[in-house]
Amino acid sequence: MKVFKFILVAILIATQQYVSAQTVSCSHVDSLLSEFRYPEALQEYLALHDNNLNWMTSSTAMNAAIAAAQCENDSLAAELVARALEADSTFFDERISVTELLENCRLLECWDALQEESERRLAKTMTNYDIDLRNILLDIYHSDQNPRGQLFKLYRSEPGNKDGVSKIWQEIHRNDSINYARTIELLDQYGWIPCSKVGTANQALFFVIQHAAPEVIAKYIPMFEVAVKDDEIPKDLFAKMYDRHQMYSGKPQRYGTQSVLKDPSSKEMVLWTIEDPENVNALRKEMGLRPLEGYPR
Repeated sequence: MKVFKFILVAILIATQQYVSAQTVSCSHVDSLLSEFRYPEALQEYLALHDNNLNWMTSSTAMNAAIAAAQCENDSLAAELVARALEADSTFFDERISVTELLENCRLLECWDALQEESERRLAKTMTNYDIDLRNILLDIYHSDQNPRGQLFKLYRSEPGNKDGVSKIWQEIHRNDSINYARTIELLDQYGWIPCSKVGTANQALFFVIQHAAPEVIAKYIPMFEVAVKDDEIPKDLFAKMYDRHQMYSGKPQRYGTQSVLKDPSSKEMVLWTIEDPENVNALRKEMGLRPLEGYPR
């Protein structure tokens, strides 16, 4: 009996040590993720669990999904999100519905089911959210972002498919017109819609205005500047709006997020003029953007 107890205690100690080591290791990998070192992060997330997704916790699987998506392994990212939802029946993550980090994953056939399950759990937990309004914003967000994702995907896979590109652009222009009217109506009715009311679905407001005419951006950018200071939208999104506003005004951009055609006859894109090239990566870091290649770090 004493031997059995000794063995049991030894197993418990070993298990605790293993869990502690795993926690420290995952913390290290999470830091790689925050430093935009996505290939390294993905490799280590998988190695820590012997490439067995079923051993991952929900939070770890979700972070690994972000890394996989940023390594352009969207099918693995979807598997990891499915694991995150499977590991804990109460788990949900707003990034499944709203984030540029998983934007190409939303084009996968399996993604709607993953998103619907996450949103179902969210609605049960986040009872302070206006779910009807959130769903309106999610619809705007996806109809704004998904065709653009399809366009970029087509550019990469079939750059000579002019008919396909033209068809998607028609959808984008049609959606932009509808979404602009819907967004202006919402802003006129509610003003800025806070995260406390709809969660990160309020990012839909940003994307529609970001894609609007220069005078529209000029009108609403003060509202978004207040929103970013209040942590209502991510800093990296506001950096893009600020740079676009500067570019439309004929001024240098600050964060290096905007590119233009090198010349009218070229398909080569070049960065719009940057106001402080020596410090652009320090400024980008403040806004949660990865460094620009070819610039001082």
